[in-house]
Amino acid sequence: MAAVNYSPAKVDLFFPARRGHFFEGISPDDESSICAEFCRLAYSRIEPRFSFDHAAINSASQAISFSVAPDDFFESSGSPDGKGTHCFIAVNDTKKILLVAFRGTDASDHTDLQYDADALQQDWDRGGKVHKGFADALGQVRAGLLPALASPKYENYRKIYAGHSLGAAMATLLASIQKPDRLFTIGSPRVGDAAFVATLNGVNSTRYVDCSDLVTRVPPEDVVGLLHYAHVGPMIYIDRTGAISLDADETFVRNDRLRAAAEYTVEYAWKPGNVALRELADHTPFNYIEAIKANHRGA
Repeated sequence: MAAVNYSPAKVDLFFPARRGHFFEGISPDDESSICAEFCRLAYSRIEPRFSFDHAAINSASQAISFSVAPDDFFESSGSPDGKGTHCFIAVNDTKKILLVAFRGTDASDHTDLQYDADALQQDWDRGGKVHKGFADALGQVRAGLLPALASPKYENYRKIYAGHSLGAAMATLLASIQKPDRLFTIGSPRVGDAAFVATLNGVNSTRYVDCSDLVTRVPPEDVVGLLHYAHVGPMIYIDRTGAISLDADETFVRNDRLRAAAEYTVEYAWKPGNVALRELADHTPFNYIEAIKANHRGA
């Protein structure tokens, strides 16, 4: 396996798109790395506002033969500074691929934080119960997004839904409403109960978990016996060295996380500008992307 780059930097966690250099070193045939990078690209915004940076997103997308039409950016309305839900549809007409990329939680956007915190459950129209905040977040763009996906011009396109963090939760909910050919998530929280998970039976789900990433462990599976949550699809585990495992058991994961936390404390936690805890640093989109890229190169 190729060496894996790792970032403990706060800027990469809290402002994932600032690093730029999207899709560098990614093969056109490496769909997982492309999906992961689109998850990071979805954080592109015109700072200090939260609205999409259309030009930056289109420029980066075109470098790998995707494009985003002006009408295929979907954002919450009514906020003067562009806060709320954000997603876009990127299309590769040559390969006939349609990819929906959702932005995850922006730590500077209190609207996103409110969505994350509202962990009470509500009935889901496809079955089961889901996290109310995640459902409300998707609801901000659902009415515009669903007709766009159902457009006859995309009838023969392979559809992929992708997202990181809150974006992963919304991609998962969307997959329950209108099934994609692939659901791709990095750093996904649990979204609903077992009955909800059953609504995604038959969906090709790729769910990456980066070592100690705390977000992948919330909400808890059982909340005081009243709320029940489960993950969608098997876990693809990225260990503390960046290696990927398809069959990591609980003992391996527990021991790997303990060693990761100890090593991080010694090497990174005390340095200015770094995230204090590995449980948070491992949620950084860049770290997911670099591990996925390295494993593809080393395959």
